[in-house]
Amino acid sequence: MTWQTPPSLMRFCREILPLLYRQIDGKRLLETAASIVETDRWNSFDRFHDTTQTLIRHYEEAGATVEVTPLQTGGRIGSGRWIIHEAADVHAATVDIVHPVQERVLDYQNNPWHVIQWSAATPREGMKNEMVILDSQEELERIPPGGLAGKIVLTRMDPRPHLQRLADTETVGVITDRPVKGLPEATAWTKFGWGGVPLAHAALHLVGLVLSADEGERLRKMAQKHGKLTLHTKVDIRKYVGTHDVVSGIIRGAIDSQDELWVLAHSSEPGALDNASGVALCIEVARVLEGLIAEGLLRRPRRSIRLLHAYECYGFFKYLEDVKRLQTPLAGVVVDTVGSKPEVCDGRLEWHTTIPMSAGFVDRVGEKIIQEAIALDNPGYQLFVEPFMSTSDTLIGDPKYGFPAPWLTTHHRDKNVASDAYHSSGDTLKLVSADGLAACTVAMAGYLYFLANADSKDVVELATAETDWTLDQLKLSAVEANYIREGHGETIKRLKRWLWGGNRAEIMNHLDECEHQVREVAGNGKRALEDDVPSANRIPHRTAVLSPDWGNNTHADVKAKMEDAKLKPWALFWADGNRRIDEIADLLSSEYGKEVTVEQVITFFEAHAELHYAELIDPKDAISKSRLIADFKELGLELGMDVMVHSSLSEIGYVIGGADGVVDALLAVIGESGTLMMPSFNHRSVPIFNPMTTPTTNGAIPDAMWRRSNAVRSLHPTHAVAAIGPKAEEYCRDHLEAGIWAQDSPIGKLIHGGGYILTLGVTHESSTAYHVAEMSVPCGCIDSFGNADRVVMPDGRIQEVQGLAFRSETCPVSPRKLDETLNERQLQRHEKVGNADAALVKALNLWEVRREHLREICPTCTIKPRIIK
Repeated sequence: MTWQTPPSLMRFCREILPLLYRQIDGKRLLETAASIVETDRWNSFDRFHDTTQTLIRHYEEAGATVEVTPLQTGGRIGSGRWIIHEAADVHAATVDIVHPVQERVLDYQNNPWHVIQWSAATPREGMKNEMVILDSQEELERIPPGGLAGKIVLTRMDPRPHLQRLADTETVGVITDRPVKGLPEATAWTKFGWGGVPLAHAALHLVGLVLSADEGERLRKMAQKHGKLTLHTKVDIRKYVGTHDVVSGIIRGAIDSQDELWVLAHSSEPGALDNASGVALCIEVARVLEGLIAEGLLRRPRRSIRLLHAYECYGFFKYLEDVKRLQTPLAGVVVDTVGSKPEVCDGRLEWHTTIPMSAGFVDRVGEKIIQEAIALDNPGYQLFVEPFMSTSDTLIGDPKYGFPAPWLTTHHRDKNVASDAYHSSGDTLKLVSADGLAACTVAMAGYLYFLANADSKDVVELATAETDWTLDQLKLSAVEANYIREGHGETIKRLKRWLWGGNRAEIMNHLDECEHQVREVAGNGKRALEDDVPSANRIPHRTAVLSPDWGNNTHADVKAKMEDAKLKPWALFWADGNRRIDEIADLLSSEYGKEVTVEQVITFFEAHAELHYAELIDPKDAISKSRLIADFKELGLELGMDVMVHSSLSEIGYVIGGADGVVDALLAVIGESGTLMMPSFNHRSVPIFNPMTTPTTNGAIPDAMWRRSNAVRSLHPTHAVAAIGPKAEEYCRDHLEAGIWAQDSPIGKLIHGGGYILTLGVTHESSTAYHVAEMSVPCGCIDSFGNADRVVMPDGRIQEVQGLAFRSETCPVSPRKLDETLNERQLQRHEKVGNADAALVKALNLWEVRREHLREICPTCTIKPRIIK
């Protein structure tokens, strides 16, 4: 199954990759990595903020834009969210033997790896305690509660799995000398938890310290020689409500800053390979791309590239959830532990595919670019394409809330190697290859730039290549047809977000044909419902970003359900709001290569429902298409009507098929002779309106509607409309020239052409048609051509156009009066559609009532349009 490289990608590899390669400096990369290690190695929040300043300096010197987003620690503890519980500054830590001999055992200032992350502090004067050696779980289990009161434990075990048992013994602290494979002089990086001490043990307070195996062995020998040892331990750690930073180095897109490619390269860890190497790679990408752009050798990419550095998982995931954007990033990559010397990684450069339910075309694009990059000057690597692996940063591939994100790494842990410095003080720059890091940088600069600059032609080529590759897969694995078809569908859906210029109808027809070809071979993929399993037909509906952090959860019963389900955390991402439990079981069986039962999936989603990460919808409680059709007809909607719909999906209730289900029902009622229109406004939430990709801010139903292949979208920078039906082209034509709400604007044509307005879960305050009436009075507070805006024209050019200048103050005549008057005169009908209050009115009647309300007001009104300077 060979993926046929699209011509545009072949040309890119031939022309652009060598240009990138010539600009990258391996020595500079190592120097950058060293500057990151200098502060991150202290594993202390105050020093992480110092790393922020280093990153700012590097990105500013590179010519990139820099943003720093501080995220507060604490918050929704117990919610399952990815939250760092508290900040912790480590100032000092020492351990000394004080009896029967005197000798220093460890000092944080000499080796920051000596302190277990989230360790408790000691009193200012320290504490003196007898040392007890316990090297096995069996020994620990034999200690009665309180049996180690006032003592400190030395152990070869990792203390994290034994926190509760250690606390039960009433020991004051633990020193681990757990071994690092093949490196007895190295200190293992040890943590009591990832975002903090796991919530189930959060009330436990233990001092935690680490020795190398050699240091531990020396301490053991002294204990054997002298009998009891008394240790004086002093640990100065300040824990507090603080912040941790997300640093973004941004290569600004030339014409579309709303869409971004993201790179996740975590900082805030002490290792050189893990992950100062990844951070250095990102800074070099910025240097090279911004440098070539400044020299005029490379065009600025259409879209922005955001290079992100933060605390692993906890920084990125909270940033994704907290910092609101118009839509999710397009795609990206996780860069973690790159540039290893070939002898360290066995010559393996690994490209782990994006999460299985994500858009997999990025895997093939990246593979081709990486192959070509290392062929330019191979540092001793061979590329291995590996299956998805959770780092857990790679969970960002969540198709609903995240974006497709493969993982580039030279992190190869071979059980047969003599030594492994991973997560230990042995992870130093001696393990990093300047040439290897340079090769990885060329590959990622190429991958990011190609995707950031892609246009409609690239989309068509990629969709064709993906379809041919998928059809070959189906020939070899017909039993997995549904799984393969779903993956192809996600790719086509995601590729539509790259459209830039060209004939939309022709492009959408091509993409539809690609999906049709795959469906013809794979079938519709619907599985027969398992009648013998109760609840198998329930539909999981996701309600929170990504998957839970199980360390931030105290619900033992929920954890027990997760263990019983035996499913991987990202199984949650198969829930798209339409798939039933049994259909998800089918897809998971294909993903795992073994049967996954419906009972497992039910247990899994019930656990997530208890943690408020999902709801389980019984189809009997959901609103079907047939019910919507009946409700619309009862309201008065008829065959052949032209109707403008303003809506709120949440007011209707849970609809089978979601927003698309509502659109389907509307189209079914008005039929092929009627035309459906909806607002497709962005309200100037984007600097450039791209009619092929810019989402609407009018809600889920209009956003689903305009994306349909048979939808026509008008060209207007802030207030486009979309229509489906025989009059769609006529209604949407010349919107830019006519003006936003003129008589011959799309809504104006509908009003004067006998059309209707339907409000669905909203009032007429949302009915834009009343602005057409205001313009006709005329009012002096709206200027259709008062401000300068920019749009993407059909040929892909950016053009400045004149757009809306809306009133600078609130209209003295509230549009709330519309409903009152229309109801008094019995000009509109009311019914329930689903759970929503709905109203249907002839558009001309609404227009006339609004004009009547304003006729005596507008001539003397002093409100003027707001002109943007």
